Amino acid sequence: MGVQDVPAAPAYGSHSAYASSSAYPSQPYALDTYATRMPAQSGSRKRKAPDTGLSNRGAVIDLTQEGSPKKRRSHDLVVDEDLKSKKKGKRSQDEERRLRRWRKHAPTSYLEIRDRALTQRMFALDRQRDTSNPMHPTETVTLAGTTGNVYNITIDKVPSCDCPHARKGNQCKHIAYVLSRVLRVSAELEYQLAFTSSELKLIFAKAPPLPSETAEADGDKQDGNRKPLEGECPICCVDFEPESGEATLYCKAACGNNIHRECFRQWAATKKGGSVPCPFCRSPWQDDGNDVKQVARTGAKNAEGYVNVASQLGLNGRRDYSSYHSYWVRQQAMRGGLDWDEDGVMMHGS
Repeated sequence: MGVQDVPAAPAYGSHSAYASSSAYPSQPYALDTYATRMPAQSGSRKRKAPDTGLSNRGAVIDLTQEGSPKKRRSHDLVVDEDLKSKKKGKRSQDEERRLRRWRKHAPTSYLEIRDRALTQRMFALDRQRDTSNPMHPTETVTLAGTTGNVYNITIDKVPSCDCPHARKGNQCKHIAYVLSRVLRVSAELEYQLAFTSSELKLIFAKAPPLPSETAEADGDKQDGNRKPLEGECPICCVDFEPESGEATLYCKAACGNNIHRECFRQWAATKKGGSVPCPFCRSPWQDDGNDVKQVARTGAKNAEGYVNVASQLGLNGRRDYSSYHSYWVRQQAMRGGLDWDEDGVMMHGS
């Protein structure tokens, strides 16, 4: 084959058939077309904000001090929490902390104990109040229980008793008796396990006066019920001698007759099975507490280690289990902790 003649390529930009073809436009025409179409394409995009010159001067300061609603709400919540915490801290500093949880109502367990305490015979032999700290007064009551055992009950921020039941951490009937019958506290405080200092002051302010306070208030004055101190004592048959300063008592219940204090103690020790009557009119004797205060000191200790004055107070010394929980009674009987006397009454083994 012979060599074919190939036409030389036209020069760039020359007006040839290829240059006029719409399929392959020349380069200068293509650049011009792209440049003319750019504004149309960019017009559909979001136009940038004009430069005001503030971008190079730092961030804009909000002088209104108001952020977005969400930020304002979160800020307000933080402020509220701070105020609440401050108020709570102030209350905790001003108010005294109760050592036991406040009871909104009397639990069933307490009602059973209270019923047992107020239906059994117990005697308040002595009351001693400690006011060395006026902001924190206390009172200790010496109480003869139902079996004649003498217990010490202290009414403090946390009331306590030295009986076996209370030593195990239970609320005993002796504390319930003292609060309800001796001190006569208000209903909402009677079943509490702890008191504040202000509540203690309120309890003792409204409690019946101490025997010593009553005696000091009366002094040597004679009221309308007491008869003149003359004649003889019905127990020892010896004339009264007021000038000697001897201690005497009189019947406050009815007749107003007088008796030597020591003679009355001997009289009371012989009485059994009931309250001590007046030697004259036989009315139940009303004393101020000092008349039988020494009884606990003369009683002998029993096997449990407590002073027992059952014989002096006319008690039989038996513990009544009729109001105790039946399950506990059965468990104690199975362990040999309970026994029965000749009358068929349950007694404690010790």
